[in-house]
Amino acid sequence: MVVKDEIEKEAATTLGYMLFEYSRLDMELGLFLVWSNDGQNLDRLTKKLNDSNFNKRLHLLEKLVNEKYMDTPAADIYKFWLSDAHAVRSLRNELFHGRWGFIPQQQQVANVVGLPTSPEQTETRYSIAQLKDLLLTMRDLRSRLSDLRQSFPM
Repeated sequence: MVVKDEIEKEAATTLGYMLFEYSRLDMELGLFLVWSNDGQNLDRLTKKLNDSNFNKRLHLLEKLVNEKYMDTPAADIYKFWLSDAHAVRSLRNELFHGRWGFIPQQQQVANVVGLPTSPEQTETRYSIAQLKDLLLTMRDLRSRLSDLRQSFPM
């Protein structure tokens, strides 16, 4: 029981940090977008993006990138970032919309998405180290967005 409690505590802590990182990333992307074009559309974009989810913000960024940086090296850099951001978005959806179980003998946690009665139910197992690596991926994505903001502003 002690092993299960320890795994649960570490998983919950790491998932909590992931939630913090994701919400920071979402907010920073929103600010990046509303301040695009030197903030000339700040009020309009603030209203538009205030209730938008991360996916809609990513699509707006992609549109702005295509308008400003099409056929440039910056477009490719943004393309890779957007691809990674969509992967993190999908991961976040699975992690936070699924339910969790614990496999203490294997030092793993299991994330299960879908109803138990559904044939589409899926289970993904993670070690604590894997969850911590995913947290680092989220932090890296935020850092890369900051670099993009500086190097290739919208």
